[in-house]
Amino acid sequence: MEGLAAAFDASPLSQRRHRIAVTGLQRSGKTVFITAFAHALRTAAHAPMASFPFFPWRTHVRDVELLEIPGVPRFPFEERLDQLLSEQPTWPAPTTGLSGLRVRIRHGDVGLLRSALSSNATTDLDLIDYPGEWLLDLPMLTQSFRDWSLQMEELANSAGRHDLATPWLDAVRTLDPGAPENQAELARIGTLYRDYLLRCRQDRSLCFVQPGRFALADEGTGDGAVDPAALFFPLSSVRSGLLSAKRGTMGAALLRRHADYLKRVRQFYGEVFGRLGKQVLLVDLLSALQQGHEAFADLGLAIRSISDAFDELRHPLLRLLPIARVDRLALAATKADHVTADQHANLVNLLRDLIGEPFLQATARQSGLMAVASVKATTDLKLKVNGLATPFLRGIPAGRDEVLDLQPGVIPGTIPAADQWAELGFNIRRFEPPRLGPAFRDRPLPHVNLDKVLQFLLA
Repeated sequence: MEGLAAAFDASPLSQRRHRIAVTGLQRSGKTVFITAFAHALRTAAHAPMASFPFFPWRTHVRDVELLEIPGVPRFPFEERLDQLLSEQPTWPAPTTGLSGLRVRIRHGDVGLLRSALSSNATTDLDLIDYPGEWLLDLPMLTQSFRDWSLQMEELANSAGRHDLATPWLDAVRTLDPGAPENQAELARIGTLYRDYLLRCRQDRSLCFVQPGRFALADEGTGDGAVDPAALFFPLSSVRSGLLSAKRGTMGAALLRRHADYLKRVRQFYGEVFGRLGKQVLLVDLLSALQQGHEAFADLGLAIRSISDAFDELRHPLLRLLPIARVDRLALAATKADHVTADQHANLVNLLRDLIGEPFLQATARQSGLMAVASVKATTDLKLKVNGLATPFLRGIPAGRDEVLDLQPGVIPGTIPAADQWAELGFNIRRFEPPRLGPAFRDRPLPHVNLDKVLQFLLA
């Protein structure tokens, strides 16, 4: 982390630097977003105005170069772009762990990128990619071990999770927090708890899982890998703070492991996240809608918990981290091309309702909501249905080879009530990537609102 922190702090006076963190909860399209975003910046100067209407200074761009960020693993831009532009295109494989890409823009002295030193300016946009599961750990910094345990136990006993949590719940009921520390037993119960978190994500598409790093499968993810000797789990009968369990007991071991984990989280947010002035949080509302009330409610819980933690950690009396430096938070509902253009406003309003007005009002100048498609896989058209012109999408549904015209229906602009889910009239489908080919290596990929994201972040 020290090398990464030093890299972030080294900023020559002769150039501007914007550090933009990009993350999202599972299957939100983070890897596609970063690939398309970097490619858009690289090709925008020579693109038609219609491709980037909200990128007004693009004609002043003279050169764009993609570089490594010193001390940060390189985001695999070239490989991911190849996957999108191959003869048989595929959606880019997701990235794991921390990575980054520096987009160096040489440009005239204009507008948002104005330099005080020269009419020939250089601006670096450092795109930092990290797993959304790490962001889920942020709310834990504002909770005691006992409060966190109570919340997790309540979730585990809910109707949508109880069957998945049963092996862990059965094991943890037999644990005596006052018994002598037993490493093997802690590892056994900790593994059962981690298996429960993994099944929440993989079997039910639930995203509010804590600790977030425990829910990452071991695939050589570096910082995301979990040491069995560091596993801990909720146990509300263990008291924290001044009333902590006696040294050498099972309860004390859990408290120690929990504290060590939070120290690791604070290190990441203090040395990395706190140095990132701009944050993009991608949210896949449409998949959660399609999966039903339970999955959507779980997504809402995760997003609101993260938003509340942002707000609480920003408070002057609770500055546990330099997170108050985040001056722009772009909240993007992804896969906007999976619905017709007339539903984009509803998609944004649904995201607004999910996050909650109190947070948005408190951060009105720093937060922006938008509907985004990093790579547009469909086209909009209108077909006659019972004599009326009706919006349709044209694209290749996932797993198919032929182009079809589909009617995705109406997206609710607010969170539906529990008894309304069965009546919702939408049919969200996943689509194969567009067949663009090598000609698009020097042209911007079709998108929805990527230029609005850039405009907001740099405004």
